[in-house]
Amino acid sequence: MYERIMVPLDGSNAAEMVLPYAEEMVSKFNSEIALVSVAEPTPAESDHLFRAYLQAIQEKVRTELKDRGAEPGTPVSAEVLLGKPADEILTYAADKNMSLVVMASRGRSGEGPWLLGNIAAKVLRATTKPVLLVRTKAPAEAFHRKGLIKRILVPLDGSKVAEQSVPHAEELARVMGGELILFQVYESLARMMSGEAFRASSDEEIKEANKRREEEAKAYLKSIAGPFREKGLTVSEVVASGDPAEEILDYAASSAVDIITMSTHGRSGIKRWVFGSVTDKVLHAGDMPVLVVRATGL
Repeated sequence: MYERIMVPLDGSNAAEMVLPYAEEMVSKFNSEIALVSVAEPTPAESDHLFRAYLQAIQEKVRTELKDRGAEPGTPVSAEVLLGKPADEILTYAADKNMSLVVMASRGRSGEGPWLLGNIAAKVLRATTKPVLLVRTKAPAEAFHRKGLIKRILVPLDGSKVAEQSVPHAEELARVMGGELILFQVYESLARMMSGEAFRASSDEEIKEANKRREEEAKAYLKSIAGPFREKGLTVSEVVASGDPAEEILDYAASSAVDIITMSTHGRSGIKRWVFGSVTDKVLHAGDMPVLVVRATGL
């Protein structure tokens, strides 16, 4: 699934914090990795500095891939592009048929010339490729257990759009030996009703309505989980009530989640909460790596 993994770097420590994630995926999926920087067309020294920087990172990655047990001779390319960072990243990913883009996203970090958050946001909006966004360094305990991606949170809202992240989550779990956590949030009737309608409903009616919502969510997740269990994967189902983004973030923070996988419909439309305020909050408010998959064919 991830035969060619692209890692844009801008020379900053913030950008380089994605390398452990990219290296682990390369070693597990037996992928190629392409390290890319973008220099302004002028001055000429900028291009030279980026080339020297990428060459150093290239050797570092080769050594670390060997330590991670990657196949001998795993291709590690390094290329400096000229132009506007977001445009060049998008063009390179499309032209080279990259399977995955792994980027740091920390807002206006000030450490490198790109303003990482701005570039990552532009790439995420425009690319059709899956993007893994990393906001913080991998936790030390993940290195100790010999695996950065073990607990994979899969938020679902019942739509076909959201379900397009499922094959990616499944493949991560299969290849990484990880656990899938299927997660759905239902909004309680009290949150959805206007004040007048809420006051006109009895406590028992509201309780019964919420119970139906909960049971529907459980049944839906069970239907998704069944095929995973038949394949021998470890999977659990969690249903929560409340604000979807807050519940996703709270669960991820309190339950030792390593990565969140979510789908987006991009510019072509928004269905339910998949790409609206929920995904936006998860991407910007959480510290967890998020794998964002562009939904297609809907």
